[in-house]
Amino acid sequence: MGVYKMLKDKQEERRPLVGVVLAAGKGTRMKSSLPKVLHSLLGRPMLSYVLDLLSDLDVVKKVVVVGHKAELVKKEFIDLPVDFVLQKEQLGTGHAVKQTQDVLKNISGDILIICGDTPVFTLDTLKKFVSEHRNRKSKLSILSSYFANPYGYGRIVKSQGQEFLIDKIVEERDATLQERQITEINTGTYLVDSEMLFQLLEKLDDDNDQGEYYLTDIVGHAVAQGESVFAFPFASEEEALGVNSRSDLSRAESILLKRLRHHWMAQGVTFEMANTTYLEPTVQLGRDVTVGPHVVMKGKVEVGDDVMIGPFSYLKDVQIEKGTHIPPHSNFQSK
Repeated sequence: MGVYKMLKDKQEERRPLVGVVLAAGKGTRMKSSLPKVLHSLLGRPMLSYVLDLLSDLDVVKKVVVVGHKAELVKKEFIDLPVDFVLQKEQLGTGHAVKQTQDVLKNISGDILIICGDTPVFTLDTLKKFVSEHRNRKSKLSILSSYFANPYGYGRIVKSQGQEFLIDKIVEERDATLQERQITEINTGTYLVDSEMLFQLLEKLDDDNDQGEYYLTDIVGHAVAQGESVFAFPFASEEEALGVNSRSDLSRAESILLKRLRHHWMAQGVTFEMANTTYLEPTVQLGRDVTVGPHVVMKGKVEVGDDVMIGPFSYLKDVQIEKGTHIPPHSNFQSK
């Protein structure tokens, strides 16, 4: 019996993991002609951060659902191993996922559904989510978070007296006054058994205020057919930030920039007035580098050990040799 369980656990670990990214929306509140997922964060399109997370999770396939200005999105990521699926009409998140059925028809495993406008999730959180989903042999799990002010987010309605089991997710506009007091919210990230996913999607209807097919409704249908559905509140409020406006975009960039600075400080870099330094993920810094206040580093910048960069300097696509002292207000760019 023990050997059988070990073999079964190993099989569960080897279940294929597929990533589905929802990136079809217009992003109306961005007030832009550019698709929302192509807006830049530290010099890179927002969607690239989500795709990087999927790569780090070792998914066997990445599927991106596109809609608004789909060709622009596809062109940006044309060199990546990504399957693009078109959602011709934006009829809701449930409808968006349903468009992946043909691409995923031969997959037997777990489908990780994530939004293309959630670029600040950490790999550790997603790994923990996948691990807990599989440890509990779950067929449907939700990544949730606790928000001090949950206004506008779908609420996680828990089963009576249960830590992780839930009954449903209710959208803000459809929630009762009591349900709106719930502070655990849906981050829009799901793990679903591939076979069960499309069975549940067939049961969705658009009988709601928006006339859309909500992906959240698969929870109620799964519970109705006797499935245990789990919500794991592993995401911090910071991580669960969805980018819906220019203000949200600025907040997301600040979070990513803070992480980048902390990464380099852990590698032996000193930032004087760290909060004033701008740098991008393509920047490489050596040990014992000192960066003065208000420095900007963009593109492919490589800085050797023991370099001092003076305040208000601008570096773009350049290599700085070991031991160099850069005067304040310098401007170095590749020609």
